[in-house]
Amino acid sequence: MRVVRLFVAVLAILTAGLLPAAPAGAQPPSKLAEHITDNTGALTDSGRAAVSSAIDRLYRDRHIQLWVVYVDNFSKFRPDNWANQTRTASGMGDHDALLAVATNTKLYVFDVPSLPAAELNALRSNHIDPAINAKEWSIAAVAAADGLDQSASPATSSKRNWVPIAIAVIAVVVVAAVAVLVLYRARRRRRAARGDGQVSIEGCDRSLGQALVTADARVRQISDYAGKHRDSIGTEAQARLEDAKRHLAAAHGTQATNEAGAIAYAHRASTLAAQAQTLANNDVLAAHGTRRRRGSASKR
Repeated sequence: MRVVRLFVAVLAILTAGLLPAAPAGAQPPSKLAEHITDNTGALTDSGRAAVSSAIDRLYRDRHIQLWVVYVDNFSKFRPDNWANQTRTASGMGDHDALLAVATNTKLYVFDVPSLPAAELNALRSNHIDPAINAKEWSIAAVAAADGLDQSASPATSSKRNWVPIAIAVIAVVVVAAVAVLVLYRARRRRRAARGDGQVSIEGCDRSLGQALVTADARVRQISDYAGKHRDSIGTEAQARLEDAKRHLAAAHGTQATNEAGAIAYAHRASTLAAQAQTLANNDVLAAHGTRRRRGSASKR
């Protein structure tokens, strides 16, 4: 019996030694609430400030959001699997970069879907690897952000810049169309005056009606837009809108007694409304960009 008990004890010790131990300080993939997540105390106050500044600079220059995570280890997951599940849980898009570092093992993953593989590999080996190997955790994150800022593909930033360019082009087209319409109608009035010494009442009524319809529509459009985005629109856009409303009111007030004057007021109201729309679009775009930079992960 003594031999049997001894054999059982030895077998139990050997079995316990072969069982995988649960990794200490492991953190499974989870949703990230902040751009910097430090569960290991890897960052000093000055280090965190440097990383935060680099993240802000990268977003300002390239519109890429960098998420930095420090854990003791990646639990039972491979680093790339841990990163993929964290990206999914956090709702990240192609313009979100993720740097996850396991400080106990010096394993890390740096994932940037919008960056070509060759540039990404060069950034890892030349900038991030040396800092990770030296356990310079904040320097690794700053190197990742600055490296992305310097080597990100031009397509990344060009996609961002199309929005304000498109708005500006549309605004120019609208203003130009209004100006052409004003010149065309002025020429018609001059030709009518030269032909019979007076402007046809029927023709003037029709031109006035068209001018009022156009002005009413433009002022109503920017008024609805301003009401929807009142917290984002600046004073200049509001001032142009109020001027447009005053000219439109003057056009309606004089249409019965002074057709030519009413047409001029209506055309001016249309022009001011178009200018107010352009300014309001730019204000809303700028306000949206500011909120997004400090907000949650983008979905693109």
